[in-house]
Amino acid sequence: MNTKYHTLAHSENSRIVALDYLRVFAVIVLFFFHLGMIWVPEWHFHFKQETHWFWLQHIMLLSSPWRMGLLWFVAGTSLYVMQQKYGVYFLITRRSNAILLPLLIGVYGIVPIQLFVEMTQKGAIDTSLGQFFIQFYFGANDYFEGFSSGIWHHVDVNHLWFLRSLWRFTLLLVIFNRPLAWIRGRWGNFNSAWLVLLVSLSLFASQIEDSDDKRDLYGLACLVWGYLFGSRAQFWGWLNDKRSALVVFAIVLTLLYEVGFGIGRYYPDNLLIKDTALWSYYLAKVISLFAILALANMLFVTPHPAVTKANAYVFPLYVIHQSVIIAVGYGITNWAMPAHKAMLVCAILSALICVALLLLCKYSDVAGALLGKKAKASHWLTGKVAQIAIALITLPLAFKLIGLI
Repeated sequence: MNTKYHTLAHSENSRIVALDYLRVFAVIVLFFFHLGMIWVPEWHFHFKQETHWFWLQHIMLLSSPWRMGLLWFVAGTSLYVMQQKYGVYFLITRRSNAILLPLLIGVYGIVPIQLFVEMTQKGAIDTSLGQFFIQFYFGANDYFEGFSSGIWHHVDVNHLWFLRSLWRFTLLLVIFNRPLAWIRGRWGNFNSAWLVLLVSLSLFASQIEDSDDKRDLYGLACLVWGYLFGSRAQFWGWLNDKRSALVVFAIVLTLLYEVGFGIGRYYPDNLLIKDTALWSYYLAKVISLFAILALANMLFVTPHPAVTKANAYVFPLYVIHQSVIIAVGYGITNWAMPAHKAMLVCAILSALICVALLLLCKYSDVAGALLGKKAKASHWLTGKVAQIAIALITLPLAFKLIGLI
């Protein structure tokens, strides 16, 4: 292989330095994005505070096109590395458990907090959190009239839709393992044709009316591209060669949709402005993603112990962060402070609570496993009996996710 493609100095089974940084970066971006969702105008969220902060909306739009694509690409690369290290069977046993258990805990113990806040703010209920949980677990479905979307009636995934889709996509990778291996072996060198194909799939997904199908097709495409190419030095070398073009193109697209959405607010009937902004945004979902990957390849070349350790807490932070932010935002509602101070207080308190919960994961393998942190190899949770028990406990959820019940 050409030496210019060894920019990361990694083999296919070794840890990819840039992705370690990107994994942490992606979940931090997500934390602040969901924080902003409370105060940004126009966009729906489970808890809202009224403002006219369109400037915040434009800041959030900087990462909006590519933030989930980055998570999917990293996830796809990680799944391939796991498969190479442990085998395909690992993906449908231990990795499946590692996704489904936090998802089960999330939909029954963490996400309901968001439903409580949403129903309270909309005037659907007027009760304590404790009474709400009693109704959630044991009450009649009528209690949740108008809030029945979910896995089981009012049991919903909210931000954990990523885990639901990740588990489904992992099954698809296992099912289509041989065709994907053939593609990787025959056409595994990344080039512009693969980029155009991913852009085409992303644009096609953007035209799907159903929001779940739209984001799932885009997510699956990014995950498969990560699976096929993310561990290959040749791919990162290609990014390094095309970095300047990708960054310039991403900046142009960002300016087009940022300006277009801003002007379009004053000229809502102007189709040229609207279509230019929308198509620039859709193109940025791939182009900006690859620009971020290219920049990471340039900037993050040396492993850092803190980043490596932080990777173990990315999964738990993803699981807890949105419920913590919404709970804190709701909890400080009655504090007499302007919106900008409320946002700052919410950010600080939410971060502190998340850190406290992550420390719990650090010192309790059980708590960590429940939220998605990998337990020590010697811990009883990694044994066959515990893994079989987890599989049985999560089996109804697994059947529900693939439509068998």
